[in-house]
Amino acid sequence: MKRIFFLIAVSASVLLLAGYGGFQYLINKQEKENIEVKEKAKAVGVTEEEFIEQTQQIEGISYKVDLDENSTQEEVIDVMHKMTHQKVRAEQKWGAIPLIPETIHNVYEIVSTSNFDRKEDLLDILERWKNEDFSKADKDHNYIWTYQGGTVGKAFGIMSQSEEAEFIKNNFKN
Repeated sequence: MKRIFFLIAVSASVLLLAGYGGFQYLINKQEKENIEVKEKAKAVGVTEEEFIEQTQQIEGISYKVDLDENSTQEEVIDVMHKMTHQKVRAEQKWGAIPLIPETIHNVYEIVSTSNFDRKEDLLDILERWKNEDFSKADKDHNYIWTYQGGTVGKAFGIMSQSEEAEFIKNNFKN
């Protein structure tokens, strides 16, 4: 009987210690993440809240462009709009598609062979993106956003490299 009581007491102690150790690990991990966010926000000259707002996980993430030669101008513009969310600072963002060479190329090919009303404007944007020039990404976003009749979520700047890296980490987890 004493042996069973001893085994139960030892097992309970081990479980308590493991639980306490796991709890301490999670607390330390959260504190480290908070310090990292604070440092990154300070480095780019924004508040922690603003840094988190711009880099947080958003709804509507897609890795597929889902366009083809029969896609409409509106479908292409919607994809381009979602691509800009990786680069821009805005109050609200809905949906994102990675702004990478492959997606840029896919959209460019569709627009270049289209008869879209806004073909030249879209090609100008895509040409810049193909050349890795995202210096006007906020203006590109707002051009698209205005075309779509946007009322909430107007871009007010371009994210820093640190903010973009955090946005990518939070939204494109591949």
